[in-house]
Amino acid sequence: MSEMKKVSNPIISGYLKAFAKSNEISDNLARDEHNLFEKFTNDIILKIYGNDTNADYEDMETGTAFGIDGVAIFVNDKMVTNIDDINYACQSTKKIEVEFIFTQTKVSQKFDRQEISDFLQGVNRFFNLEACEIKELRTAWENTKFLYSMSGKFKKHPKLSLFFVTLSPEKIQNDDVHMKAEINHGIENLRNKVMFDEKNICIEFLGLREIMDLYKKNTNNLEINFNLDKQPVPYPKDPTGRITSGYFGLINLNDLLVVLSDDINGQKKLRKGIFEDNIRDYLGSSEKFEVNADMKEQITSDKAHLFGLLNNGITIIADEVSIVTTEVTLTNYQIVNGCQTSNVIYECMSEITSNSIYIPIKLIGTTDEETKNAIIKATNSQTALKPEQLIALTKEQKSLEEYYSAKRTQNRFDLYYERRTEQYRNEDIQKTKIINIPFQIKATSALFLDLPHEVSGQYGKVEQSTRGQLFQNIKFLNSYYVSGLSWYRVETFIRNNEEGKKYRRARWHLIMLLKYILNTDEKIITSIDKQSEKLSYIIEKNMIDDIKSLKTIEMALSYIKDYLVSQGIDDISEDRKIFERKETTQGLIEFVQKANLIAK
Repeated sequence: MSEMKKVSNPIISGYLKAFAKSNEISDNLARDEHNLFEKFTNDIILKIYGNDTNADYEDMETGTAFGIDGVAIFVNDKMVTNIDDINYACQSTKKIEVEFIFTQTKVSQKFDRQEISDFLQGVNRFFNLEACEIKELRTAWENTKFLYSMSGKFKKHPKLSLFFVTLSPEKIQNDDVHMKAEINHGIENLRNKVMFDEKNICIEFLGLREIMDLYKKNTNNLEINFNLDKQPVPYPKDPTGRITSGYFGLINLNDLLVVLSDDINGQKKLRKGIFEDNIRDYLGSSEKFEVNADMKEQITSDKAHLFGLLNNGITIIADEVSIVTTEVTLTNYQIVNGCQTSNVIYECMSEITSNSIYIPIKLIGTTDEETKNAIIKATNSQTALKPEQLIALTKEQKSLEEYYSAKRTQNRFDLYYERRTEQYRNEDIQKTKIINIPFQIKATSALFLDLPHEVSGQYGKVEQSTRGQLFQNIKFLNSYYVSGLSWYRVETFIRNNEEGKKYRRARWHLIMLLKYILNTDEKIITSIDKQSEKLSYIIEKNMIDDIKSLKTIEMALSYIKDYLVSQGIDDISEDRKIFERKETTQGLIEFVQKANLIAK
């Protein structure tokens, strides 16, 4: 067995230990710090440079692929992992924006010319859409090929972002003519494919200091200081004490850009995470919603000074709002209304010539969830909202959050329900112990609705296919809790089990089979009702126990493997869509039911 590589820098080693703990990566796997550093890098790149809070670093992993350690494909800021995801994105909007992210991570303390050359060569080979040259990347390659077949829907050519990461204490040497020639050659080859937006082909070299900076940005409280040129008007004191502070004011466009953007390695990047509580996604300035195109035209015209008068402005909610004269400090803030305005302003940053544009702004300080919900609903009431956008604000979600809390006391097992994105950001809670709304819907749909083949895609698509079947009755909360618990157990098993990793795409089917293995009644349950609630307590008793849950999951995996053999499938990599088919789900159910009858 080859010696596992270690990270020499003690600070980075500490980051990796914290990462392994947060993601419950076993001590055995965490010993290989080179592999752990790859996972850590992919995770932090997704969080800093991506805008999909549900994107998972494990979906970036490439195994032993030549020159590439991570691949992520984004369509309209959402990470896509299969063709169904892409189809859903294309059907949801008139135009799509596409970005490809590639990573290569090394634990060496220098930037090696040959390793950089291999990285660029690997990316170039990946984009040969005539044939898949790197077999480990076949799924991502197939998704990419399909995306380009939909190029008529591109708003513009895709963006290509490359990240080469080492533990070098120094920046890459720009005066190394051979290194420079190698990089230029690789980038020029990519340009010559004429497949990308030439202005958005970029490669970033991240060393020790850059990794530390990214880590701090990711873990620190979200706090910003900016100036209001005009003295803000305070809102009268709230007698209930729920709103600690409120202000009306005008903010200059230049100061607003401080709120909207962050400096990442010398480049201004949109702070996309500040829109998570804005329940209406950014639509894009050239979409069928003409209001954004109109805003863009207006703010870049000779009538730009009227922009603030014709705009409803921006509403920001923060845990704390502190104002001294005209200097404002916001802690853990979210733009809950004005997402469209903010994104259009950021897009047009280089085209805006006027310095006299002011935008109306409301600043509200509160940590009270009910007050936040009321403000979000009120400020987004001017146009119809989708059901999946409103779901986080319902009373059922609050009840479920409280139910998870009660179960932590009862079971002495830490599991947290996150109905509002990053509500546990400042608490020392393992990432794996947090169940958010999308994963709750997916897990419940897999376990009790027999829809594991439907839930591997985007949240909006899954919500549509299950609408009217979930969150209809707060009497049956244990069914949801147990679904979340089952998701946690299966994800932990997959992450830390070498055999299980091969079947990651079958994890939703593993969750479904828990019901069929543990159900002592022959009646099939495919709804959330009294029957599912009764069964949920049986499943819960098994899943709470470390040994019993592992045994049950291993049994479920053996059923999947035996079923595939019965279908003449020895290698699941030969049929990458097998777990996305309804026929697979139905065949697996029948196989397990027959096996259970024989066992009885």
